Amino acid sequence: MANRDTVSIYLDIKDLVEAEFQIKDAYIREETPTFIIIPEPQLEEKLKRIRTKLNVKGIEVNIRKNGEYLQLTTQLSKLQSVPLKKSFTLNYPLILFIATIITVTISGYFNASSYIDLLKILGRDDTVNLYGLTAAYTISVMSILGLHELAHYIACRRHNIKTTLPLFIPGIPGLSPLGTFGAIIRQKSQTLNRNELFDIGISGPLVGFIVALIVSFLGYSWSVPVSMEEYARIELTMGSGQSIILPALFMFLKPFIFQGQNSYSYFLHPIAIAGWLGTLLTFLNIFPIGQLDGGHVSRAVFGPKWHRRISYIMMGVMALTGWWVMAILAIFLLGGKHPELLDEVSPLSKKRKIIALLLVVIFFACFTFSPDLAPLIYG
Repeated sequence: MANRDTVSIYLDIKDLVEAEFQIKDAYIREETPTFIIIPEPQLEEKLKRIRTKLNVKGIEVNIRKNGEYLQLTTQLSKLQSVPLKKSFTLNYPLILFIATIITVTISGYFNASSYIDLLKILGRDDTVNLYGLTAAYTISVMSILGLHELAHYIACRRHNIKTTLPLFIPGIPGLSPLGTFGAIIRQKSQTLNRNELFDIGISGPLVGFIVALIVSFLGYSWSVPVSMEEYARIELTMGSGQSIILPALFMFLKPFIFQGQNSYSYFLHPIAIAGWLGTLLTFLNIFPIGQLDGGHVSRAVFGPKWHRRISYIMMGVMALTGWWVMAILAIFLLGGKHPELLDEVSPLSKKRKIIALLLVVIFFACFTFSPDLAPLIYG
């Protein structure tokens, strides 16, 4: 038998559901108010209204097929189980943002210093301003990362999903090449259906890739092509540097940037490093695994069962590309269940299925092996 509080909640929810749907049956099972409703037109709009009203009360809604009817169940929201202090909404994100700018700037300073030292060894233009170059690196990194997160935030707001402001994660210069470990957004209300999940998942990578593409083009244009003799001189003076494997995107841009130049190697401009790391983050983030952005898109396109299967397969692919640490982290991302959608009935729109193919193109454009595999690939 349900307790008095559950019955009271049940009656409140029933009034809200009856305002939108015809109820065929209603009951409480294992303290869970459940309603069997008759499918009606404008399902998405009706569910949005119910979600808004119930999420305010701290209640989540789920709807599934039940024969020719729909089964609507409710539960206390896990998203709102930990209340946020008012100071968290602005002060905490702002402090993290400023701290991240500082750590990215420190990382940029080291990259810019190395680049200027390289120019001096080669006897090329060494009048580049160290602080201007550092600032350019910082702006490039924060633009890629910030606009990526802003796109997620706007997508959530567009669908009336409550979120925190982007929470930037400062890095440890030397340990984090970018000077940051990225950023996250904490969602505080429920995702309605596959269309909303798709929009939230794909928005960040699309915008981040466009910005990374622009930054990469500029950075590669200012990078230094060197001959074998110059490379040997640099190794003798500065020691052997870290070889990285550039993404397929570089091979596409190379003919437009280095027209007619056949160089032994390239020393990357600090902005090119920012672009490379931006494409790398995009590549890793769109792996269709767990709750990565690519995982959200995969969940929207293929549904929960195939989403999990694809996640396990792609973890192996990630490990084969040399990104062992990310593959291990992906295991933890799979450990928790992907948050359920309010509406698991409505399919993904055809337009979004076509757009999903664009994410596949971006995945291969950004495909990057770990620098650890450089000796195996370059010999």
